[in-house]
Amino acid sequence: MVHLLSPGLLFALAVPAQAEELPPHRLQAPGPLAARAFQLPEAHTAQLSNGVDVLLVENHEVPLVYVNLVVGSGTASDPTDREGLVSVTLAMMDEGAGDRSAEQLSVAARKLGASVSTFSALDYAGTSLQLLGRNLGPGLDLLADVTLHPTFPSGDWGILQKQRIQDLAAAKANPDRVAARVFSRLMHGASYAGRHASAEAYEAISPDQMAAWHGTHFRPDDAIILVGGDTTLDEVVPLLEARFGGWSVDSAASVASDAATAPPTHPPRTVYLHDIDGAAQSVVRMGAFVMDRQAPDAAALFLANRAYGGQFMSRVNLNLREDKGWTYGARSGIRHSERPDLWVMSTSVVTPSTGPAIYEAFRELDGLLDGGTSASGEDFLGMDQAELDQVRDGLLYTWPLSFESPSFLLSQRLQIWRYGLPDDWLTAYPDRMRGVSLDAARAAWDASLDVDQLVVAVVGDADVIRPAIEELGLTVVMVDADGAPLSE
Repeated sequence: MVHLLSPGLLFALAVPAQAEELPPHRLQAPGPLAARAFQLPEAHTAQLSNGVDVLLVENHEVPLVYVNLVVGSGTASDPTDREGLVSVTLAMMDEGAGDRSAEQLSVAARKLGASVSTFSALDYAGTSLQLLGRNLGPGLDLLADVTLHPTFPSGDWGILQKQRIQDLAAAKANPDRVAARVFSRLMHGASYAGRHASAEAYEAISPDQMAAWHGTHFRPDDAIILVGGDTTLDEVVPLLEARFGGWSVDSAASVASDAATAPPTHPPRTVYLHDIDGAAQSVVRMGAFVMDRQAPDAAALFLANRAYGGQFMSRVNLNLREDKGWTYGARSGIRHSERPDLWVMSTSVVTPSTGPAIYEAFRELDGLLDGGTSASGEDFLGMDQAELDQVRDGLLYTWPLSFESPSFLLSQRLQIWRYGLPDDWLTAYPDRMRGVSLDAARAAWDASLDVDQLVVAVVGDADVIRPAIEELGLTVVMVDADGAPLSE
């Protein structure tokens, strides 16, 4: 039998008649627990007979092994008029390798419970394997074929080529992707990071060109093998040696780099606007080049950015999303590569609020230092010690959770290897963040970001949003979908 309690009795049980009768520990929220010590997983190293470095991070909690083979050339090595070559080369490497077709590779991987894939980024590219540790040997056979013996079948390239060209056409109707193209061209100009794949470039790419790029850039003297999970050096190194120890090349690599190319300059207080008639939302990107991540004040800038837009509870997100309701989210962050580090703020807002959103983003940027008065007339403060502590604690208390998966640590070790970061880059990370003072955070923010010098790209309905932008005292330059200025 079920006995029901009346609402009055439930209330009486839930709320004591006299609050003062509660014990002291029930009258106030408990304080935070003391920070727990965290020991970063140790990395073990070895080397194959041909000089390829092997780095292993053991994790025996689950019976999975991750293997990433990475080379230090990426999409930035695309030749002029062949933009997209590296990306499609990596995409084609698992479409046929050794004596297996794409279908046969897929069947073999499924039988092992394995995932074999490829990846490419601006400054590096590679192949990856994830599988149960007991199948590591046969899985590495697949990885070795994909890495060393891709066949680049012309029939599969014909299919992928059509897909890539169709994707470019579809991107023209996607405001987010148009904004990304416009913004990258504005920030990087004619250097590789500002160039884009085109239908003409894809049509000019051939399997022979893919094979040539692979033969030049997949080489043991510019590679590292990163392993994580349920294995040991004693187990994995002989398996890797048997498959990759004989890997060699005869020619010297010639890798073009645009890392030293100076970015273009722009007039102050200018907004570059691409028109999409009738767009319900406007996509907004703001950016500026900032100090390198190894600079003495880089940690201070990083924490100041977390307060501005680097987390959900940041100023710009709480303003534009929670207070105004103009967007689903506004974020900012710092992008790292061989090129100058780039600070970016991005959001999408309802069309009528585009001008006000830009104003609020500017106001929050200055207000982080000086405070001010909100559009609703409320006073707000600049960043103080309590806010700095909050963003730092939120970072450091959750940082250990990132290492639950070996893949995160491997990705961090990849960054250390590719960009020549110090060996203690990870182990010293908490101390770098704890060493940031309020004065240092404010000074780094002040020195790095100036509202008048930000490059601002907006994609939206120009008839609606242009007048509101110009009312802010900003110059509007109309651009096409690749960021090139239009004559008006």
